Amino acid sequence: MVTIDRMGFGWIVIDGKKRWHDVVIYPDGKVKRRKGGFLMFGSHKIKREEIEELYKSGAEVLVIGTGTDGVAELTDDARSFIKEMKISLVELYSQEAIREFNKLLKENKRVGAIIHVTC
Repeated sequence: MVTIDRMGFGWIVIDGKKRWHDVVIYPDGKVKRRKGGFLMFGSHKIKREEIEELYKSGAEVLVIGTGTDGVAELTDDARSFIKEMKISLVELYSQEAIREFNKLLKENKRVGAIIHVTC
């Protein structure tokens, strides 16, 4: 089981390892750098393809960390896919999202997450 330890502007610590970029966390515990276009940390738009990938990996709940100021957001297409597939969605500022992610894991939920680490 993966645990998000803490985060600050521009970084996140997962299982003791500090990362300087947005992350995607899969239900099996795998952590990947989120692809972000021209931005170093990650895009402010969370796309359908990103959600589909987590859904196909078996996530029953998606936790979206929208950043320290809530700037990142789901595209309309991503939001439509979530509704269409009836996926449970938790969308919070990233600090709150990491607490909810850890809580859901302790409840044995199959959680996938995208955490934006800047604004």
